[in-house]
Amino acid sequence: MRTVIAQNKHCKGQALVEMAILLPLLFLLIFGIFEFGRAMYIKNTLTHAARAGARAAVVTPNITAVNSVTPASDCSSYGDNPIGNARVYKAVCTSLYSGIKKPDVGMTITINEIVPPTGLGPGDMVEVRVTLNNYHSNYRSIPFIPVPDILDGTAAMRYE
Repeated sequence: MRTVIAQNKHCKGQALVEMAILLPLLFLLIFGIFEFGRAMYIKNTLTHAARAGARAAVVTPNITAVNSVTPASDCSSYGDNPIGNARVYKAVCTSLYSGIKKPDVGMTITINEIVPPTGLGPGDMVEVRVTLNNYHSNYRSIPFIPVPDILDGTAAMRYE
């Protein structure tokens, strides 16, 4: 019995060493899951905003293609956009929520016309792309978890 007690006495630090080795890996795994989930949530929000913008685009006349527009922080400024694009801009801007800073977001409207360019007609494809830049510097909580720096959402619908 004495030898058994002596062996247990020498093994007391084993659990502490194992915990010191495994605890950082466990934290890395847990925080990686949180960061990936947050990135997917923001990407889903961007896709929802693009879908709202595409829906506004296909029911609004006088839509024109735009390379990139950056929303104002309060969704009030539409820049030099035509009235139709301003409706798309407002639909995208009001669909951004969950702590996304609106000046970090860019919106692109692409029109793929099926018929020669005589203006938008039924069947023409309108695509809205919403892009969030600088995800690393503005939204990530853990710097060493690999998540893309640019997240985006795209939606395309046919013009009615």
